[in-house]
Amino acid sequence: MATAARRVCVTGATGKAGRAAVRELREHGYDVVATDVVVGPGEPRGTVLRADLTDYGQATEVLRGTDAVVHLANIPATGMAAPAVTFNANITMNFNVFHAAAALGLSRVVWASSETTLGLPFGGGPQQFPGAAGGAPKYAPADEDHYPFPTTTYALSKVASETIAAQIARWSQIPFTGLRISNIMDPDEYQKFPAFWPDPQLRKWNLWGYVDVRDVAAACRLGLEADVTGSDNVIIAAADTVMNRPSRDLLAEVFPGVPLIRDPGEFGTLLAIDRARDLLGYEPRHSWRDDLPTR
Repeated sequence: MATAARRVCVTGATGKAGRAAVRELREHGYDVVATDVVVGPGEPRGTVLRADLTDYGQATEVLRGTDAVVHLANIPATGMAAPAVTFNANITMNFNVFHAAAALGLSRVVWASSETTLGLPFGGGPQQFPGAAGGAPKYAPADEDHYPFPTTTYALSKVASETIAAQIARWSQIPFTGLRISNIMDPDEYQKFPAFWPDPQLRKWNLWGYVDVRDVAAACRLGLEADVTGSDNVIIAAADTVMNRPSRDLLAEVFPGVPLIRDPGEFGTLLAIDRARDLLGYEPRHSWRDDLPTR
């Protein structure tokens, strides 16, 4: 990073990942313009700029005068709105931010794609995936080549947005980095992990993956700083799973026909983060195992 602070817009700044990203960037010397569609009463006046990114003019205005954008604003999951609403809103926000970034000549776009582009929910899923009928993964650890297999309109919005990002990156020569983020957890949410341990079926839908919100924030910063070109999309997950059982045993029990293409280690993630390590220098620093007993 240059010695002078760069000015970065963070969209979705009042969400879980957004708050952490704003904090991370400011701690590393960035001048941050925080924006969201809803600004809660707990936000100090003037700290978050209200903007609706489904309006191209508003998207352009919040990016004007910035050098880069960390775009985290979207309907964040399936089931939160009608399928067509989710798809149309996400696609519109993403196109508007991507195109405005190119039109304004920003130097970098980092944005939130999703692990769901890989085929989630694997083996079906809980209520947060209504109507989804995901199958077994083709192999594990699932990596970036396990793509695209959207099973919901939310996932389809991310797959389509990755295509949009690739084309606008080609037109503009601006680097785009899509973060295929796993199930984001605050540290205080680790207390619920022991409830998963008796039944591996409960969290099979993303191969027992998760990621600490602080590591997501670090990935956003690394996306701004990495020496990249074009458009790349990488999985952002923790280095381990939510379970207290070996990863190999979990896969064999729940998905017995799925080949293990390499040894994940005893409790290693089954959502491969090798590409994020290589491309961004991403190295997850946080694990629930630092806070909870495993028995």
